[in-house]
Amino acid sequence: MMRIAAWNHPVNHPVMTALQESGIASVEATTIAECIALLKSSVADVALLPSEMALGGHADMDVLPAVAVSSWVNPYAALVIGDQLGAPTLGIMHGPEGRPSALLAAIILKEHYQTSAVLNEQATMPDGIASHALITVPLEGLDSASKKDVLSDEEKAEQNAAATTLDLGLEWSEMASYPFVWSVFVCRRDEASDKMIIAIRDAMKHLDTHRVEAVQRWDLDSVAEDFFLNELRVTMDDLAVASLTELCDHLFFYGITEEVLPVQFATLQNPSSDED
Repeated sequence: MMRIAAWNHPVNHPVMTALQESGIASVEATTIAECIALLKSSVADVALLPSEMALGGHADMDVLPAVAVSSWVNPYAALVIGDQLGAPTLGIMHGPEGRPSALLAAIILKEHYQTSAVLNEQATMPDGIASHALITVPLEGLDSASKKDVLSDEEKAEQNAAATTLDLGLEWSEMASYPFVWSVFVCRRDEASDKMIIAIRDAMKHLDTHRVEAVQRWDLDSVAEDFFLNELRVTMDDLAVASLTELCDHLFFYGITEEVLPVQFATLQNPSSDED
């Protein structure tokens, strides 16, 4: 049975559940760092990683074709901003699991609002805050603010009716005209098999066409159900490829990569084995 290490983020949960139900793989939901470690140590055959992690200079990985996790909007990738929207600078506090969203937020703030974001990664997030969440803080408070103080500020911001919540998926879609690709499946370079590619692709096709039946089996809250039924995209179509290509440009511009890297897709070794 295939072994898949998956980034444990809400945007990936329907995909992880569907893969587990399909019987083609065992799925371990874990952190980004652990996903990469399990893949590189050959404990996992495939990893479901944030797209920028897969694209950002990992020359030892191939992206699997046909499948990706993307959407035009995303309730799980939000940035709450009070009266700081449009300010010259803004601080964003995040944990390791929030790094992908923080990078996306920095790109959007700069391109859409002419705001330079300073990212401040913490080993852990304050109690009561999701591991993938982002917290905005005044730039001058990044170094001096304690986690307790930041949490208090965040609670106040959420209670402030004038606070603006940016849906980072929607912001990217408006900026790039493509859905944002949150996660991609990757394997070790040159180790993708036809069986692996086709099995994952077929599982995602089944998920895509049997959403209503899946919802009837799963215990989802209203936000998760609406996102899964109406927003989640699971194919690596032309829109997703174009979005990844645009993201590669931004990764270079923001110094994440030293050059504009092409997306390295694995290919079927024997296309005739694909009966579809």
